[in-house]
Amino acid sequence: MPDVSPTTSNHRPAPANGASTDPATLVSRALLASARELDTALGTTSPHDRRRHKALDRWFAGYAEQLRRHLQLVDALVLPALSRRGALPAADLDALAEDHAWIDQLVSDLGDALGVLSFDLGSAAWWLGRAHDLAGTLAHVLQVQFGHEDELLTPLLVDHLTDDELEMLRVEVVDAVASGPVRFSLAWLRAHVSTDDWAALASYTSAASRLLGLTARGAYARSALAALR
Repeated sequence: MPDVSPTTSNHRPAPANGASTDPATLVSRALLASARELDTALGTTSPHDRRRHKALDRWFAGYAEQLRRHLQLVDALVLPALSRRGALPAADLDALAEDHAWIDQLVSDLGDALGVLSFDLGSAAWWLGRAHDLAGTLAHVLQVQFGHEDELLTPLLVDHLTDDELEMLRVEVVDAVASGPVRFSLAWLRAHVSTDDWAALASYTSAASRLLGLTARGAYARSALAALR
């Protein structure tokens, strides 16, 4: 099926031990966990800590890329696949598109606020407060949105896609993360999943991607430490 075909011709089979949770759900959980970490970090950051402001700005750039990749995958693959099968009414499609556009705007506004902080272009206290408000809103919106999409889309995918198509979609989900910014790709995801789930997810990636993810773990850990702790 064209709209859920993998980006690589090397189809990777499901892991023998099986992921305890679907890759899309694991990525969603990691995105939500990171949004909450950011909200907490901004609530404890001093307006005078310029070094941390810069670290937060750099960290968020990678996070924003991963969040947008995940939403784009839903928009470009999941929704068209369900729409072609008549499984998703036009009203639901429009509502999801509007929700994703709102999230994208929140991400843009938050990125702008962190950029102002990083370059010291305005009142640090005011922009820090704005960034904190936006981060809290983003975390809340993602919790609601991901929960809604899991309830709405997951059963439809199981009912209307074949096993092979579902497997292709899982590959796409992990590939979208793996092909992201090096410091904020598989190294980021690895920091937010259990050992068992990581072992299962690894079967969807190439050996080169796994090696790159391993070498970037230290870099991600340092960036997260500088920004979030």
